[in-house]
Amino acid sequence: MKLQYIRITTLYTTACILITGLLFTTGCRKEKAPEPSNLDKNYFVVEDNPNDPVDHAIFEFYKSTGIPGYCSDTIYKEKVSRENEHPVRYKYITLSLSYTPLGTSYLNTMPLTSREGIPALLNLLKTEVIPKLPPVRLFPAILFLDSFSAYLNTNVQISQGWTALMGFNSLGVVAKDVEVMSTAERKIYAASILAGIGEKRINDLMATRVLKEFLSISREATKDMLPNDLDIYIGWPFMLFMPPGWEPPPQDLGFLFYPQISVYGMLVNNTLMQTDDIRGYLTAVFCYTNEEFAALHANETLVLKKFGIMRNFAKEAGFKIPE
Repeated sequence: MKLQYIRITTLYTTACILITGLLFTTGCRKEKAPEPSNLDKNYFVVEDNPNDPVDHAIFEFYKSTGIPGYCSDTIYKEKVSRENEHPVRYKYITLSLSYTPLGTSYLNTMPLTSREGIPALLNLLKTEVIPKLPPVRLFPAILFLDSFSAYLNTNVQISQGWTALMGFNSLGVVAKDVEVMSTAERKIYAASILAGIGEKRINDLMATRVLKEFLSISREATKDMLPNDLDIYIGWPFMLFMPPGWEPPPQDLGFLFYPQISVYGMLVNNTLMQTDDIRGYLTAVFCYTNEEFAALHANETLVLKKFGIMRNFAKEAGFKIPE
């Protein structure tokens, strides 16, 4: 076997020694002690503004509950452009009710246009909503809105449970004028907000049971009603399957209501989405005792059965409900 020799020149050897020495001295150099970067800033802090009644009410709510409230989705603004740079650049920290990095969000929101009713709403949240939540932090902040919608349903009632939405980094709450509400209206409004919180909490903890024990009841009652084995929770207008007005009463199928959709300016009954059914029953659970609900829905067997199941879910999830 023929041996191969590699000739290493003096210049090459000297270069290697110098590089090794440089690396050694650099590695042994005393480094500056690490210092905090101040990048981990808590943006969910509310400062008091005694000169503004709304700002002051938000601060008092934050001080007593630890939950900040915002009337705009932009909660922090910082100038990041260099001196004399034009146009001036800023960094914004914002609240978001949706998170779709790989898709499209179908959530539409309308920002708050009037802050006048916020103090009364904060008082309602403090007395009728926060005390009924589980003993865990479910959301870091509240964003007040004029409205939000995830579907095409119209004529949505407060009792249907669409006044609050658990978002990506905040709870969105549709701000209603609490001061003009009656006691009964305040009660159903608070229950509707709790339903928006409870839907996510219950689905996170027991989604499989919700499917098997709750949603299956109306699926079984409607298994032969729609063509081609379509699911009743399809969210389509009934008029696609039968003449308008031919659909059975919602209570006969275990529903509290039918959502409505506008078709060429005409309101028609829509089949429910699963979330419609869950939110509607949760609103009732947070509003009525067993006896009160039974008096409103006497002889509606499927409705009473689903109400009892949802009551148990809410209690297991840690919520306080009327007894």
